[in-house]
Amino acid sequence: MANRDTALSREQHAFLQALMAKGAMPEKSAKRLYAEIASMDPAEANKTFSRFWNPIASALGYLDLDIRVIRYQEDQQLYIGVVNKTGGEAAKLATRLTPEQIALFRVVLDEIMRDDGTVERGVDVITALNATQVAPTQGETQGDGGLSQAQTQSVAKMSKMEKEATLKQLCKDGWLTQADDEAGFLKLGVRAFLELKEFLLEQAPERARAKWERML
Repeated sequence: MANRDTALSREQHAFLQALMAKGAMPEKSAKRLYAEIASMDPAEANKTFSRFWNPIASALGYLDLDIRVIRYQEDQQLYIGVVNKTGGEAAKLATRLTPEQIALFRVVLDEIMRDDGTVERGVDVITALNATQVAPTQGETQGDGGLSQAQTQSVAKMSKMEKEATLKQLCKDGWLTQADDEAGFLKLGVRAFLELKEFLLEQAPERARAKWERML
């Protein structure tokens, strides 16, 4: 039965709660979740999935939130997640991270986005940590509303252990992803593409931007 205040069914509320708890999930998993919640045949759920979540996205619009679907470059899978439509990249990270941790992410993000080569292969953890000692963000050098110099400098005061713990948390939350091999290169995670789509397209080097415009 639909809730008269939100026009969402119990099934839609349950789906939204699960999606927000996850942050993002593969679209295949989201469709399976929908089928389970609605006690529906998976084939039928696959056909009606968009019609099911579109009203949820409309309801979230009143909260400046949305549901976004992107194709992630690393595994070519579609992912779905709830995103914040307002505020800059720092605001979208601010729910769980301190200003210093946000600044660390921004510096690592800029290191990954340095050129097409670093976008494709990622950056190793040592390079990422070294960059946090001195590097200003692209926002500061280009005037696009990036983090302040004071916040960037505060990253250098974090201990190596604090920085490593923050990088692990960013990977766990999907903002970054780390390769399983010995090198352990860091790349942009699913949540970064979901939440920071516009920022990434604006800041990306030429070849990466052309690729992402087709995918996102």
